[in-house]
This record gives sequence, C-alpha cells and structure tokens, in this order.
Amino acid sequence: MKLGILGAGNLGMALASHVRKGVEVIAVKRETAKSDSNLRITTEMESLTECDVIFVTLKPDVFRKEMQRIGEIAGDAPVISFAAGVKLDEMKEHIANPFRAMTNLAVSIVAHYPRDAAKHIPLVAELMECKSEKELDVMTSYIGSSPGILAYLINAFIVSAVREGVDYSKAVKLATSAFKASAQLYERYGLEEMVRRIATPGGTTVEGIVEILDAQRKLIDALSTAAIKARVL
Repeated sequence: MKLGILGAGNLGMALASHVRKGVEVIAVKRETAKSDSNLRITTEMESLTECDVIFVTLKPDVFRKEMQRIGEIAGDAPVISFAAGVKLDEMKEHIANPFRAMTNLAVSIVAHYPRDAAKHIPLVAELMECKSEKELDVMTSYIGSSPGILAYLINAFIVSAVREGVDYSKAVKLATSAFKASAQLYERYGLEEMVRRIATPGGTTVEGIVEILDAQRKLIDALSTAAIKARVL
C-alpha cells in the first residue's frame, strides 16, 4: 500500500512515523529532505497520483486554496483531511472520495468520520469513530489541541516542585510520572474511588483538592473555547 501525505510538517511526519508495517509513504513538503526505503520526501504534489490513499495535513486556508488541484491528483483515491474545520461538503465539491480525521503529534488516537474512513487509515493507533461531523469538529480541541493546553498544567507542576526545592530534572520526571499515573488510576477507578483511596481525612491530598477546583473550571473553559474556535475555522 502507498500512502501519500500532503503537507509533511510536524503532524504529517508524525503520521508517517506511525504507519503500519509494509506501508510505503510519499510525503510532500516545501523542501526536500532525506528519504529512506519506506519514506520518500518530495516537493512535487503530482507524485501523489501513484498513492492508494492521501492524507492532507495542510493548514485549512492552504487546503481550501489547493483543493481543486488535490482532487484532480487524487482521482478516485480516498483523501483524508486532518485540516481543522474544513467540512466534507467543501471537499466534495472538488474531491471524489473525501473523509475527515483528527489526531495529535502522539498519534495514539485517531478520530474519524464517516465510519468507512477507518479502512483507509493504515496507522498503528486506536481508531475512534465519530457519530457526526459535528463530533469530529469537537475532536479538534479534545484530541488535537489538548496536549498543548495540558502541557501548561504539567509545567505548573514542575514550577511548583522547583519552588518547593526539588531539582528541575527531578521535577520533570515527577510531573510526567504523576500525570501518567493519574490517567491510569482514573481509567481504573474513576475520580470518586481515586479520592477515596488516596485522600485521608485532614490530610495533604484534601488540602490540594480544595485549591484545584478553580483550575478545573478554567480547564473546562479552555478546552471549550478551543472547540468553539474549531467550529468557525
């Protein structure tokens, strides 16, 4: 199978690094770079005519500008857009077989719409089907943008630890470990059971929880604001 990636910047190259075994990748970017046996990098968009499926990771305005040309190059091949906010109806005007998807640089989860998109996504990742295009738009915030937002919380953890006298390198390890552990425990127990198991009456955990509640509201607002922006791109 040959996968074309149009717009091989940060996200495009992250997708290229998560393809399934046996998939050949042709990545189109502004400047040429070193290729290997499974990844060919080129500046020529026409190289994608030989691909079985094409991923578009261009910025939305660039994608819209090049959409007609992309449709001509793709022909009947599936075109899966990772461009935030570009709707299927827009794509259908120029592209014969369009789909949409969303992920982030970790490429651990890929949300997609409609359902048939899954068979055209040759990635080592968990595929998450969206029930509507509106839900896929929301994923721009909760999958695509969220790592950049949550990174500020991780950094706040590090700054706090350093302020309290912890060495910076140790603080980084503590922060990443704590966030990973929290995710694992939340998945296993949920919030209420986690608090029951960790917090003791009058202890340190409860004192911290009292202070974090305002930050919880701020995080809800931050992610919702990003989701609103995704709807109007």
